Amino acid sequence: MEQPLVDIQVLEIGGTVSVSAAGKKFSDFGANVVKIEPPSISEIRKIAPFPNDLFHIDHGAMHLAFDTSKKSLVLDHNTNSGKEIIRRLASQFDLIIIDLPALETAAIIAALNFDDSLMPNIVTITPHGMTGPYKDRIENDLSIFGWSTRSHRHSITGNPPLRYGPYAGVVQIGSTAAAVGIAAVWGKKADGIPRNVDIAGVEALMGNVDSAFFLWSVNGALQPRSSGQSRGLYPMGAYKCKDGYMLFSAGRDPMFTKLCNAIGRPEVAQDQRFIDPEQRPNHFEEFKLILESWLADKNKYEAFNELQEKGVMACPVLDASELQNDPQSVFRNSYITQEKKGVGDITLAGPPFRMNGLNSESWVSRSSPNFGEHTNEILKNLKYSDQEIIALFRAGVTS
Repeated sequence: MEQPLVDIQVLEIGGTVSVSAAGKKFSDFGANVVKIEPPSISEIRKIAPFPNDLFHIDHGAMHLAFDTSKKSLVLDHNTNSGKEIIRRLASQFDLIIIDLPALETAAIIAALNFDDSLMPNIVTITPHGMTGPYKDRIENDLSIFGWSTRSHRHSITGNPPLRYGPYAGVVQIGSTAAAVGIAAVWGKKADGIPRNVDIAGVEALMGNVDSAFFLWSVNGALQPRSSGQSRGLYPMGAYKCKDGYMLFSAGRDPMFTKLCNAIGRPEVAQDQRFIDPEQRPNHFEEFKLILESWLADKNKYEAFNELQEKGVMACPVLDASELQNDPQSVFRNSYITQEKKGVGDITLAGPPFRMNGLNSESWVSRSSPNFGEHTNEILKNLKYSDQEIIALFRAGVTS
């Protein structure tokens, strides 16, 4: 089967985690994705960890994971010559995804003075959007979470906010860019009209299912800061077992009754101390002792299997090595092994969705490119002569 996006051409500009995550959704499904990177080395190539803790611009884990199946063109997009190269490429491409400061993004778009037939679809990513009083602000993955209200709620009352895994938010923003990007491509194929899409990272996260705005809009109240173990609606959260933690979401019936039956304590489901909303918070520690006593001699998978048989909403808290070897992950080949020159075999996440079965070739992940690996090839395809390519290098436009 031919890869589904094999005829789509995508320019990815900016070198951030967001734009890299967006481009990966296209490249691994067959699109020709050209990653335009600054000579100063892009953000994603600088992010640790590195094998043996030795920095190398081609060996960073984030680059290896999010830049698969792409081509690398090193180019200073702020120069006139750089903008001209982008302009020549853009006339042949379906989509440009840009994650740069608003002024730099606007300058690139202004240089693309095509009519609709040649104008590619454009998706821009900035923290606060291309307009408004905050359009020039610089944020990172943690501060964007703060603006989106998610940090406020993902915390334990009386304690500082709990941080998500690094870059989780900006990867979500990249997924938003990929989704709207493919919609724009198909839209232009249908009606010939190019789309110019403005993604504000904060808005992308606020529009996520994890937003509490709808609760506030209904009753004017802010959602409590309730991460960790809930003391009023339990068991909700992580509880210790023999070799780690189990995560529960069984605070309401019928799950609570199923849980009590599963751990051999059916009477707890009838005890007013644990089911009356007014009394329940005062008896959290007693319930915690009951549940963790049952969990104490069981490992994560033993507890999970027993609870699943009884229909209890619970799962083990797994680290990366455990998830890689989980029976479901192994059966579905959820992780792949890829060889990278200079690094060796690396393990990466497999396809985010399947087309036509587990073993189809609709998704194929190829090794991430070295810095500037395809610069000369791309410039020659644009009809730049050897002398012009050398001149661009000497002028610092390419590297």
